[in-house]
Amino acid sequence: MTRYLLLAAGLLLSAPALPAPRPAQPPVPKLLVGIMVDQMRPDYLTRFRDQFGPDGFNRLLREGFECRNTQYNYIPTVTGPGHSSVYTGTTPRYHGIVGNSWYDRRLRRDVYCTDDSTVQLVGGQGKGMGVSARNQLSTTLGDELKMVTGGRARVLALSLKDRASALPAGHMADGAYWLDVASGNFISSTYYVPALPAWVQAFNAQKRADYYRQQTWGPLRGPEAYRNSLPDSNRYERPFKGKAAATFPYDLAKLAPLSGPGYETVYASTYGDNLLTDFALAALQGTDLGRDDVPDLLALSYSSPDAVGHAFGPQSKEENDLYLRLDLEIARLLQALDKTVGKGNYTVFLTADHGASEVTSYLADRHAPTGAFSTEALAKGAAAYLNEQLGPDQWLETLRGNMLYLNRPLLARRKVELARAQQLVADFVRDLPGVAQVNTTTQLLNASYTTYLEAKLQAGFYYPRFGDVRFELLPGWTGDIGPGASHGTGYAYDSHVPLLWFGAGIAPGVSFAPHTITDIAPTAAMILNSKLPSACTGQPIVEVLSPAGAPSGRRK
Repeated sequence: MTRYLLLAAGLLLSAPALPAPRPAQPPVPKLLVGIMVDQMRPDYLTRFRDQFGPDGFNRLLREGFECRNTQYNYIPTVTGPGHSSVYTGTTPRYHGIVGNSWYDRRLRRDVYCTDDSTVQLVGGQGKGMGVSARNQLSTTLGDELKMVTGGRARVLALSLKDRASALPAGHMADGAYWLDVASGNFISSTYYVPALPAWVQAFNAQKRADYYRQQTWGPLRGPEAYRNSLPDSNRYERPFKGKAAATFPYDLAKLAPLSGPGYETVYASTYGDNLLTDFALAALQGTDLGRDDVPDLLALSYSSPDAVGHAFGPQSKEENDLYLRLDLEIARLLQALDKTVGKGNYTVFLTADHGASEVTSYLADRHAPTGAFSTEALAKGAAAYLNEQLGPDQWLETLRGNMLYLNRPLLARRKVELARAQQLVADFVRDLPGVAQVNTTTQLLNASYTTYLEAKLQAGFYYPRFGDVRFELLPGWTGDIGPGASHGTGYAYDSHVPLLWFGAGIAPGVSFAPHTITDIAPTAAMILNSKLPSACTGQPIVEVLSPAGAPSGRRK
């Protein structure tokens, strides 16, 4: 008997170990809410945190997961490419949205990123250009969610800007809606809906934009809440039309006409955020978002921070006040989600489409690196230089932003090699004060870059919509030394953005590991058990998906 017992024990010891049980898959949320804040820098979360309430940004930070080192990995850092990259999980090189607009060589004019002449606007005044995601060459997170659920998932995108709604909505969404500043109504296009649904019509009938247009914007809190910002009266701000100085209070009724296109001041003030939250809450009440076990997607983009930042700058009291008020809107949105979808049934990510520079005159007054660069002088100088090298003619077709376009039909007729002409322009631009980097289209096509600016330029390069020569300025340089902020570069102040995750399946924590903005879509796809967008180049953020098994900090 002893011999048999020893034999059995030996067999047990030599048997292969059973695999550890697989960790339980977190339940798929009923609703994923993507929140984009237009022109938000990460330092706003720390600069203003002690003045935030407990239920907005602080709730996301306290109960959610923060990726502290999230960067845009391409140039340019502007609204259209930013929204497209977050929801496609790739860069302009593959999704094709190389800017808010670009020069079309065939049409010999600018094309706006959501232009679509094959569709019509729905619900707006006049017959403007149709809007859609047709120019976006990749599927989005929402497109893939629609496909893996047999079309049962509901995908909805809302913003004040058309491009901040249509591009996240993608190609298969149930609706994309944005503000018509001429009427104060939210509108769409026939690409998405044949007519405005009843809940949108009911919301428009409330005339909330008219209500906000009659408000007076003054400081929300006392002076102690603005100690990390400049005094209200300073020379780094651009005042509203109709007001002599950029100082509180702002009586919007006096700054905007009572009829006609007077809703720009709502959009360009903190009340644009209120209006969007109102609309989002109407969507939660008026649709079946998050009401069943098929996951849905709601994409929201707060546009007013961009308008305020451009006018007043990151150090302004107005920018500070806007974020104190946006904090209340985030709290209001989360409370509505708790009520309509239920705590533990939804997941949120919050990020930005780009950051913002400091105001150049503010930098200049403090002896920080900055400078003004004249694109008009560049165009004239480049044209003259080409005339010297190639003979008199119209060699330069146009200059758009940081890209120069050569007259390619003329080059072909005169038998001038395109690469040679590009290099001539690049050599001229490279010697100009303030220029940090110059690349030709030929170089971007044929080389493989890993260095800082060149790699970002290459990731933003889509040949059919690109110029012949692209240049970048030195850090802090811009088109003029004047009031207001700007963005668009590959430098940290424009590329570094916040990224917060919150809700179902998200454990509290913080990561300082580097991540790119294109990592958001694949992470969200894993949370939703969905497919990756068709051109996705990002990677899932392991710390977010498995926070217990990845190195990270813990919030207390």
